[in-house]
Order: sequence, then C-alpha cells, then structure tokens
Amino acid sequence: MRGKRVRPTVIIAVTILAMALIWGCQKKAEEINLDAEAATTQDVPMPKVPTTIKIPDDVAGKWKAVVLEITDKDNSDKTDITVNIDDTVPLGATGFKVYVEAFLPSFTMSGDVFTSSSADLNNPAAKVTITDDKGTELFNSWLFALYPATHPFQHDKYSVVLKDYVAAK
Repeated sequence: MRGKRVRPTVIIAVTILAMALIWGCQKKAEEINLDAEAATTQDVPMPKVPTTIKIPDDVAGKWKAVVLEITDKDNSDKTDITVNIDDTVPLGATGFKVYVEAFLPSFTMSGDVFTSSSADLNNPAAKVTITDDKGTELFNSWLFALYPATHPFQHDKYSVVLKDYVAAK
C-alpha cells in the first residue's frame, strides 16, 4: 500500500494559515499587555490611609492605661507591664521603650480617621511605638487585643501583645 503524497500547495497553505494564527495570537497578547499597562498608569484613586486618631467624647477619659504582655521567645517567659496612655516606659527587660499614644475600645477606621465606634470593648486596640536603646523606631502601629496576629510587633527575640486595659476611676 502506498501513502498519499501531499501536494506542495497544501503544505504552503497550511503553513501560511498556521503563521497567521500564531501572528494573530501574538497581536492579541500585545493588545492585552498594552491595555494592562495603560490601566496601571491611569490616575486611579488610591484609598486613603487613616492618619488622624479621634477619641470620641464618650471614650475620652474612660481609659487610663493598657497592659502589654512581653514574651521572651527564647524561654517563653512572659512579663506584663502597665503603661499609661500618652506615656513612655521601659518595655520590661528588653532594653526597648514603649510609648502608648492612644487606646480605642471599639477600633474602627473611617475615611482618614482612626476612631472608636463606641465605648464598649468590641475591638480593643492600642496605638504604640516601640524604640530600641538608641531611639530607633522598631514598631509604630496598632496592637489588637482580640486579633494579636494582626499587625504584630515583629522581632526575633520578643513578642508584644495588648493583653488588657485599665479603666479610669
């Protein structure tokens, strides 16, 4: 039995068709890439990051201090320290200092403001700054009592979490 012979014109036609398909796919990919690039260079409004802390009247003066728990990761020793709001103190035996800027019992973000939606302890958070012995800032963010893994203090030797809060008398 003899195989059929393919004519050169058929081979040329198939080759041209394949090249056209490949070229068309490449053109479409280029158009998609151009559209994606154009989308990233357009003026897309970025969400505002809150920059202001507003303590509502029903929260102001209700809280005096926060309790931070420091854990030494090497030996799992835990130490609690109480820090008054708007005060700076040594952070236990770490050699660090901590400043507690604010406490919000029901932390929320609204527009460009950090605030508290109520005076109830629905989402307690403390704004803290931790510095080393040279004054270098190691952490400047919120610690959340109910969600300690959200924006945690990152350090090789120590962890710091918001453990409790002290009401004003």
